[in-house]
Amino acid sequence: MQQRTTFIIALIVSIACLLPSCHNEDGGITYTLKEKAGTINQPLLIWHIESEMPQYDRIYHPLYNQLDLKEVYAEDMTDSASFHEGQITHLSCTIKSRYAQRLYLDIRTVMPIVLLLNGDTLQRTDIQGLNFYPIDLQAGQNELTADVTRNGEDWSFEATILDSMSMAQAYAEGQSCNIIYPLIPSDTKDILLTNAHQNVLSQPVSLKFSDTDGNLVAEVALEKDSFVYHVGELEKDISYICSMKVGNTVVRQPVLCGKDDDALAKFTSLRKTLPDGHPRADEADQVLYRLRFLLNHPSRYEGDWWWQFKISPLTYQLEHIFTHLDETYGTKSSEFNVKFLSYRSALDDTIQRYLLITPDSIHKDQPAPLVVIIRPFCENYHHFFASPQLARQWAINIVQGLANHYGFIVMMPEGRMPMDEDLTPKAEREIRQAIADVRKHFRIDESRIYLQANCTGGYRALKFAESNPKLFAAIALYAPVYQVNYSSAWSQQHTAKSQIALLKNIPLMIHYDPLDKHSTPAQFEKLIEDCQHYGIPLSLSVKRNSGQFYNVVIAGYEAFDFFEGKQKQNNY
Repeated sequence: MQQRTTFIIALIVSIACLLPSCHNEDGGITYTLKEKAGTINQPLLIWHIESEMPQYDRIYHPLYNQLDLKEVYAEDMTDSASFHEGQITHLSCTIKSRYAQRLYLDIRTVMPIVLLLNGDTLQRTDIQGLNFYPIDLQAGQNELTADVTRNGEDWSFEATILDSMSMAQAYAEGQSCNIIYPLIPSDTKDILLTNAHQNVLSQPVSLKFSDTDGNLVAEVALEKDSFVYHVGELEKDISYICSMKVGNTVVRQPVLCGKDDDALAKFTSLRKTLPDGHPRADEADQVLYRLRFLLNHPSRYEGDWWWQFKISPLTYQLEHIFTHLDETYGTKSSEFNVKFLSYRSALDDTIQRYLLITPDSIHKDQPAPLVVIIRPFCENYHHFFASPQLARQWAINIVQGLANHYGFIVMMPEGRMPMDEDLTPKAEREIRQAIADVRKHFRIDESRIYLQANCTGGYRALKFAESNPKLFAAIALYAPVYQVNYSSAWSQQHTAKSQIALLKNIPLMIHYDPLDKHSTPAQFEKLIEDCQHYGIPLSLSVKRNSGQFYNVVIAGYEAFDFFEGKQKQNNY
């Protein structure tokens, strides 16, 4: 017989500006969501558990801001005992609403689940990869229940309530650079959607195609359950920006009408017309390098679904370069957000590179916050535009969505660190030059410059911050490495630990997943001790079952949440 345990839970709630009167009751405790500008992210952490087993009849406080059945049942985090397979846990909560309205439930779990609202089974929205469930609340009290079946190793469960605009925004931002398949056949000029974008809301969803001058070339209205559309206005061997509006959120994606190899031949020929001293010659050379690298990479033929999505940002950037040769980047809103950029170093006149990601909308007259990302170690030498940090298009897309959501400019410099080098004074000066190059093209809010790094990049980031303690308003590190044993005498004398006290006025966040076997807490526990010893304002952020191995991601929302609203303090 299947074991069935009953819980009364408090949902993790996120509601944007609609429900000042919405309550969530938990074991007689009522939570009221106050009206607030923007999205409310308010975890309700008190869980009352009712069970036939006395040890579960108590108030439950999750350690990691989510319901985790292994934690509830006092199982080891890595336990995968098969006798738990198929057991059902019953979750329930009560939601009060002042009036009838449609909201959406975002469910995060890998366990099989059956959801009911007021006794009626909820049906998942037909959107691939997302677990959105429309919920039609009635005025007054609503009973929401979930039956989850334990299987596998992950027994975590999260539920978030969203209004339609928040749901549309969450969906749209996840589609940055992933709206349609980006290589459009020039003979048919038929586009293919990557997902059922038109099924998110009942409101119309349309696609617009614009050229590198920002001129509208074509517009397509999406129809329910239709995935293929003919766009005859597109021209062969030309790159465009495809933009999609879902609710109030607009996201963009570069696309190419034609073949990738033909695009390489076209831009190689155009490059030959430029003298080597032309202001945009180096930029074109570096983007062409990455394009050639990808066209010759084995992943092109080995089933890498994301491979094609790496090509069109490059062809569009090249298209924009050669149609705006009298300008530099940062001057046109028709540029795409993801740019592969280079500059000549004042140290030795060599070409140095960085990745730059900007929000869809930048106000030229308003300074923008800047996030500087220090990359982790590499096992082998790589040209930066062929480095592992740029190998995962989904990771770049996540950063694009973060830049849009928070309005931050994001950069990741090459920094003269091709492998596992220490952050030397020369590398530190080079990163400062890369930041200065961004300042030449965009107005940066000097009081809101932030630093983020993951894994071994955390060591480099700490050293960079210690050399530039007046530069940053906040630092966020994901599972950072704190101590590295370099053999040189200089490195041994100039460790991150030796100068950590210089960061005493800078808010620091450490985020980690206790299940992450690649970057374990043992790698940064001494950093936590030193922060406490030197009075460094430290925040710890823990997310269990996140599935994130922080050596492969570029940036995360936990860091951007931490940065938001923080300004540099002039108390040095």
